[in-house]
Amino acid sequence: MERTIPDDVASAPLTPPPSGEEAARNERFIRSLTDHQGGLFVYLVSLLGDAHEARNVLQETNLVLWRRSSELVDGTDFGAWSRAIAHYQFLAFLRDKKRDRHIFDAELLSRLAERAQPAADSEERRVALRTCLAELPDSLRLLISLRYSAGTSINELAKRVGKSESAVKMALARTRQKLMECIDKRLAAEG
Repeated sequence: MERTIPDDVASAPLTPPPSGEEAARNERFIRSLTDHQGGLFVYLVSLLGDAHEARNVLQETNLVLWRRSSELVDGTDFGAWSRAIAHYQFLAFLRDKKRDRHIFDAELLSRLAERAQPAADSEERRVALRTCLAELPDSLRLLISLRYSAGTSINELAKRVGKSESAVKMALARTRQKLMECIDKRLAAEG
């Protein structure tokens, strides 16, 4: 079966790929967009309550982000900028869906958006936490895993590692502090 190229595609003028600074800017934009897809999706799901609708709004958001990429100034918080655009796309989606009788007023939607912000940020925090956990020594990673994943009591942990309950509590507190500092440092470096 022979395939032919449609006339409108075959006759379309070829535009050269961007070069130099424009190419570097596009690459930075695409990297930032890719890095924030998970957070934007979580944000939209928390607003819409439906993953399918969130994917559709995310697609529209991505198109608007690309069209407006030239407005992005270096040093701008890409996450905040992209969430603001996602929020406006969410409102546009609701406007277009106005005929549905289950639409909420704008004030309620704004409050929901404010509450959804931590959910979007939590995806970035989870990724940073996984990285920071991987950097812990095996003994501390095991201690954290037993306590928080397996739900092992402090008393049982103390018996298991052969230390006092106070020593286990102190080790957990120090490890949590290290993890929080590591997460904050990673998020600051990304943002």
